[in-house]
Amino acid sequence: MNYKVHPLLNGFFTVSFSSENDVKFPKVENIPSFSFLITDENNIPILVDTGFDINKIPGSDSTGIIKEKHHLKYNLKKFGFTPLDIKTVIQTHLHWDHSANIGLFPNADIFVQKAEIEGLFNLRKNEETSYSPSHWLDSLSRFRLVQGTCELRPGLKLIPSSGHTEGHQSVEIKTADKTVTLIGDSPFSYEWLWTLIPDEQWAEFKSGDGSRFYWLNKSAPILKEWLKNQPVFVCPDNMDQDMKTSPDTEKKEVKIFSHDPGLIGKEII
Repeated sequence: MNYKVHPLLNGFFTVSFSSENDVKFPKVENIPSFSFLITDENNIPILVDTGFDINKIPGSDSTGIIKEKHHLKYNLKKFGFTPLDIKTVIQTHLHWDHSANIGLFPNADIFVQKAEIEGLFNLRKNEETSYSPSHWLDSLSRFRLVQGTCELRPGLKLIPSSGHTEGHQSVEIKTADKTVTLIGDSPFSYEWLWTLIPDEQWAEFKSGDGSRFYWLNKSAPILKEWLKNQPVFVCPDNMDQDMKTSPDTEKKEVKIFSHDPGLIGKEII
């Protein structure tokens, strides 16, 4: 099975913390954010990541740009799909800039590494602000927990790539002429970032509008109770299909980062 991979630009975000103190916070400005539409030979759609919400960007002075053409409904329409046509959503991870529109796809199973959920109970101080469970708590019944490498379909594989988050996963896709791996945010670890902001500034942020980015006390018990009874998704046995496919050892390999500005304007990878 060969696939096509289409980058879908969700918009741009800027993360900023202002303070009277000299905070050496790195420049995180006008970062493009992408979801990815995968279509197979039968034009069956699969979505990887669901973008960000302009109202849920942490940071005291953060901003975003989402025009009509950036909305997932608009992006999917260009390829002849509506959100209701999407039956499979793969989340590389659950950070706020990758998971905001899960609820837009009520017919979809949501594939997440089990370690991604487990990692939510062992976050570093203030790291909960990297997540917005309000995006997906109502969709937990449709989560399918994967443990380790899983060939979800022939030629489409989920591969653990932790580091950025505990349960981050990459998506390896076979196209007609290459192997495309959507690596999400796996090259980057943010554990050092939070140490650049002093405790007093975090306290100031939490006491104001930033309080809505602190959710552990309320949502962690719900997640723990839900996780108790969740089975691990059984990956299909695609051995027979694999044996029938022609060798692709000569295919070139392409790795795609979720915030690569070089993807802007591309309709296919």
